[in-house]
Amino acid sequence: MTRVDLITLSLFIAVAEETSLAKAAEREHLAASAISKRLADLELNFNIKLFERKPHGMFLTAAGSALLHHARLIMRNVAELEAELQDFSAGVRGTIRVQANATAMGSYLPEDLKTFLALYPEVRVEVGESTTPETLRAIADNAADIGIYGDVIVPTDLTSFVYRADRLALLVPLSHPLACKDCVTFADTVEYNYIGAPKGSSIDTALIRAGSDLGVTLRMSTRTSGFDAISRMVAAGLGVAVVPHSVATSYAEALGVKVLTLNEQWAERRLMISVRSIDSLTPAAAAFLAHLTTD
Repeated sequence: MTRVDLITLSLFIAVAEETSLAKAAEREHLAASAISKRLADLELNFNIKLFERKPHGMFLTAAGSALLHHARLIMRNVAELEAELQDFSAGVRGTIRVQANATAMGSYLPEDLKTFLALYPEVRVEVGESTTPETLRAIADNAADIGIYGDVIVPTDLTSFVYRADRLALLVPLSHPLACKDCVTFADTVEYNYIGAPKGSSIDTALIRAGSDLGVTLRMSTRTSGFDAISRMVAAGLGVAVVPHSVATSYAEALGVKVLTLNEQWAERRLMISVRSIDSLTPAAAAFLAHLTTD
């Protein structure tokens, strides 16, 4: 059996849409006999009839209608492939929409953006900060191309990759009773006021689960967004806070706070990258995903 080629599919579509061999020949700038020969060979190869040939035109059979559906999909995919390859040959361009949690925004993402944009200066990246549920919803709703979130929530309908290993730590004022320690358990902290992360964030979710496991409810003296604001409230003596270790160390000396190791299994976590599917990404977004997930 001869394989179907793209030229034959294109001619088949033309005849199906024009319902006329002569009009299709005019449209494709070919002799009608040449098109007729290709269609006859196609029917012979599959041993099916694609057209009802009538005096007033050529009309699709059921088999022809099925072929038309797939032929259009194939030709559209080929056109998209050519467009993407042209984008790469000209240098990747376009806009990438990224939603990321505060940990990624404050630690790893800026440097990754710097190196990526040095490679692809024609690309524009729009970055928004959001909690894990907001990020995953944005990906699912096609409001963002790439999302970065903590792994306390595992989506089943999206494609995810590991971005970074990340450890949580406890931040306390230097005058706090726990400041004399270097390592604490979560149980050591529950009697003290907490500065809470935004509701629904991966850290907030982890703390709620940890409290539930101990049968306690944390005393949140206040909640705020942004690790800078959280760290300053800790420095002001308003409470303790669980923050990423990478973030905590950057504030420790400047604000007069202490970073304590949190000796809990759940304190070891991963930052994840999520997309709807790899096939749905634009060339620019696909290049950025590859950049983020390359060791």
